[in-house]
Amino acid sequence: MEKELIATFNKVNLPDRKIMAVLSYIRGDVTPYNKKHISSEKTKINKATSDNDMQQVYDWFSKKQAEDLMFFYKFSIDENNKVKNIFWSNGTSRRYYEEFGDCISFDTTYNTNKYSLKFAPIVGITGHGDNYLFGCAFIMDETTETFEWLFQTMLTCMGGKHPKTIITDQDLAMKAAIRNVLPDTIHRNCFFHIVKKAQEKGGRIFSLERNKNLHDDLFDILRNSLTETEFEYLYKKLPQTYDVGGFRYLDDMWLNRENFVPCYFKKHFFPFINSTARSEGTNALFKLDVTPRYNRKESSRTGL
Repeated sequence: MEKELIATFNKVNLPDRKIMAVLSYIRGDVTPYNKKHISSEKTKINKATSDNDMQQVYDWFSKKQAEDLMFFYKFSIDENNKVKNIFWSNGTSRRYYEEFGDCISFDTTYNTNKYSLKFAPIVGITGHGDNYLFGCAFIMDETTETFEWLFQTMLTCMGGKHPKTIITDQDLAMKAAIRNVLPDTIHRNCFFHIVKKAQEKGGRIFSLERNKNLHDDLFDILRNSLTETEFEYLYKKLPQTYDVGGFRYLDDMWLNRENFVPCYFKKHFFPFINSTARSEGTNALFKLDVTPRYNRKESSRTGL
């Protein structure tokens, strides 16, 4: 009976310590086992179902599609007929994309399950400024080919509507895929990550006495320049004012300026955002419920 209870608790992803607490209560606080025994039993249960977990995912998606005629899913398989990538979106998310899908945030920094698949949520912003999940994907790798499959699948799901703008990190494979599949979409890099890298790489330069105001001046120029002309004039003056010899990342930011500096995007639709924080906030919510121990079925059920 207790093994059946553990199996039931495992289905709803109850943590080991809570399972232990329930079973201890049932036994009157006298139990001949501990959390390690619970974990071992769950491992046996998961192993018994791991061989057919993709069939379970398929069955789960089929069930959702029967309940929601607009539920969409697609699998990508390799030459050995093994699943590489999964994408899905429900009817409500598709309707929201139709209305609010002009700007999306895309990030793949969270591993959600024991297969080390990358979680790729497609996040948008509603008319009230709230996050909204337009779709989810698990991808095997971060190659241009995989991203192209994902974006093309997204377009198929969303009736061919291209987002006007997209914000991501500086991943080169992602950049190439966006250029190939979404050629008319304005692609912007995350301001926060680029600035953070500048702070990390410029620590020694910023600490020089002569450069005591460099940090504030640099980030004021990056954030608050009102026009491209103003930004370029002030940025070029930095070497004349400060000792920035050896700070090569300044050159990198200059070459990449049109991809992340806010003044270059004043004519484009990026509501309330200049970073991928919307995606990272979405990841943080999933981390509360989806752990690396999950299989694909459990992760998919939690995703949307």
